Amino acid sequence: MASRADILSKIKANKPDSIALPSLDLNVFDEGLNLVEEFTKKVEVVGGNVITMISNEDVHKKVKRLFPDTKNNYSALKNAEDFNTLSLNNIKKPQDLEDLDVLVLESYLGVAENGAIWLEDSKIPMRVLPFITKHLVLVIDEKLLIPYMHQAYIKIEKFNGFGVFVSGPSKTADIEQSLVIGAHGALSLTVFLRKGD
Repeated sequence: MASRADILSKIKANKPDSIALPSLDLNVFDEGLNLVEEFTKKVEVVGGNVITMISNEDVHKKVKRLFPDTKNNYSALKNAEDFNTLSLNNIKKPQDLEDLDVLVLESYLGVAENGAIWLEDSKIPMRVLPFITKHLVLVIDEKLLIPYMHQAYIKIEKFNGFGVFVSGPSKTADIEQSLVIGAHGALSLTVFLRKGD
């Protein structure tokens, strides 16, 4: 078997020429969507819930009502001192978060066409959090919703770091061809849409 260097040099020698991405007129895709309605519908289709709210305090109160028996909760929102039951400063390794019940994070980008919400380093205190929590709660302003993934990729074009689109709770349908929610990640996703002024 050839060495790693041999394999990589052969790949490099046989690399096809770069082709410029096509220039798209995004107006062609404009269907005049009601972004809030479409986003809500798509989040619900993929197994999530959408709740309208006004302030961060509303989020924390509602989350406590939705998940009253949780012990390990963390919110990255401002003024979360009364909500947080754990401190990330004491976490030595990601496995220490295996009992995280509820995580609340904020986003600045949501996509109406598929209910996807963008999360990045600046909004995630530890990368493992959205994937290890039992219940994921995301907060986004209505005015930060955009129609399509085309626009989403333009918005994150210059982003250079860790980021991920999240759409619904964890799910799989490859086990006996039946849908299983929460198979390998969050059991639920709740999205709080902050009303615009």
